[in-house]
Amino acid sequence: MHDNIKFFIPKDETIPTALLLYVGDVLVRYERIHGGFRFYIDTKDEVKAMEIAEKITQQMKLEHDESQHGVSWRTLSLEIVPQEERYKIDTIIDWKYRVRDGY
Repeated sequence: MHDNIKFFIPKDETIPTALLLYVGDVLVRYERIHGGFRFYIDTKDEVKAMEIAEKITQQMKLEHDESQHGVSWRTLSLEIVPQEERYKIDTIIDWKYRVRDGY
């Protein structure tokens, strides 16, 4: 796993109900959506958030690509989800991908 990305399990939860990562010191909540993942990145800085999302998606592709079988994850889009500024508490980014199957 990438040195800067750490899976996080809250100490006060026996069965975690959220998927959490730390990328450096930034908390990222994420969930599956149709055709990809949604990341809730704990920063309002959209440039920083996009850099973090790119690190996460690169790592996910690296861990799940199987070149010997021809399986590869292809990014279709990596986009910031528009939010009304007065309600914005984090940056939301959707990653859509497809898996190219070698078999």
